[in-house]
Parts: sequence; structure tokens; C-alpha cells
Amino acid sequence: MDDLYTLLGRAGSEDIVLDLGCGRGSFHYEVCRGRIFAMDLALPDKAARRPQAVYILADSSAVPLPDSSVDVVVSHHTLEHFADYKTTLTEIRRILKPTGWLWIAVPNGYGFDDALYRLLFAGGGHVNRFSHDALITEVEAITQTRLAGSCDLFSSFIYLKRPSAEELQHYPVSSRFLRVIPEGFLTFGVLALNTATRLLDKMFGSRLSQYGWGFVFVRQRMTLDSMPSYFNVCRQCGSGNAAQALRSSPNRSFFGLRFYNCMHCGEMNVYVAPPSNLD
Repeated sequence: MDDLYTLLGRAGSEDIVLDLGCGRGSFHYEVCRGRIFAMDLALPDKAARRPQAVYILADSSAVPLPDSSVDVVVSHHTLEHFADYKTTLTEIRRILKPTGWLWIAVPNGYGFDDALYRLLFAGGGHVNRFSHDALITEVEAITQTRLAGSCDLFSSFIYLKRPSAEELQHYPVSSRFLRVIPEGFLTFGVLALNTATRLLDKMFGSRLSQYGWGFVFVRQRMTLDSMPSYFNVCRQCGSGNAAQALRSSPNRSFFGLRFYNCMHCGEMNVYVAPPSNLD
């Protein structure tokens, strides 16, 4: 199976990988051998920057890179934040090589997770709402690519974790209550929300635990295996955990619930066996 990280693992040492709207890094840079350019309107301070990346202060609607110079563009949970996202897509068309590919991950703009996030964080900077088919059509037309593969992305409700004092300064009034909730109660609440939404999804075929989708768009033919949709997502780091690996790893059970430690950060989570069409 191929996910974002197996695909990034294929990048050669001379390949240019653009992390568009990087923040503190929108993916695990250490898995990529390519030359990473991390771009955003506000860059992390020097202490928080990754040694694998070159940082660029710029707007996504005017990428300061030459035409046909980028092998991979990663827009990982960022397109919903770009006010002029169609111009961003036009810029991606300009800078992407004929052999390049594009990863886009966005929330379902009409799903439960996005509605909860917007409610608690006064919009949270989500200025665009996307639906599955309409986004595919738009990206293909503007970037002159075609869809090669996609997967469902599930939420960890990671935004409900307790903010630091520094992070709290940027929180709207509607979400500052997260700072005063005792850590144990907040951890229990997020575990309960993750578990309840997934159990409801299994029983009724709903998508309450779904965040959105991940898409791979290509210019030329690209060998791509089926893409997994990870049902179990870590509440701490937001990484998906493969069910097959979790079933074979040590776990604990309490009150009929199975707990596992995230394979990426080690944090404890509740395991819910995925529906048959998911991993």
C-alpha cells in the first residue's frame, strides 16, 4: 500500500519537495531524502526549524520558484486556509515538473469534524469548504494533472488537546476553556470522543470520525498502489496507525476496550477495529 510517506520515500536526493504552508512542518521531514523547501507566511523560529529544510517566507499565491522546478508539492491540511486557493493551484501548475506529483489533504467541509473545529475555534482559519468530487474536478482542471489515488483521512480531534501558555495567546475566546480543563479530564474526553465516533461509524455507516481526504495528482503515469485509509489515528501526533500492525502489537484491555501505543509517538489511544473497507 502507498501513503504519503511511502511516496515521499521514493524521492531522490536531488528532487525538490515543496511543503506549501509548512507551519512547523506539515509532515515528517526525516522520511524524505529530497531537498525540502518549507514555505509559509509565518515561519517557525530558528530553534524550531528542521535541519532537512530550506525555509522560504512567501505567499502561496506567488511561489518564488522557477517554472517546472518542483518534483513534489505537498499541501497537507493547508488548502482550506488559502483565501485565494485557485491562484495557489495555478502556481502549482506553473512550478510542477512534467514528471512531478501533487499531494493535497483537506477536510470534508460539510462533515462533523470540520463543523466542530469551526465552532470551537471561531472558524480556525478555514476559509474554504471542499467537497470530494468538486475538489477533484477543480484541481485537475487548474493544475493540469489527473487523480492517481485517494484515501479517506480520519480525525484524532487533535485540536482538543490542552494548549501551552504561548499557544493560548492565539486561541479565540470560544476555545480558551481547553487551557483550564484538568489534563486527565481532557485526555479522557478526547479518548471518549475518538472511541464513540468510530463505534457509531462502524454501527451505522456514518463518517463522524472522518476528517477529510488525501489525494495524489500526477502529470504523467505513476505507479501507485492502493492507498490505505487509517481508521485509528493518534490523538497526540495525528498520525494514522495501520490496523494490521496494531493487531499484532502488544496492547492492553480495560473495561472491554483495547488500548495501543501510537507507532509514531508512543502515546496511548483506544483501538477500534476498522470497518472491512478501511485499514
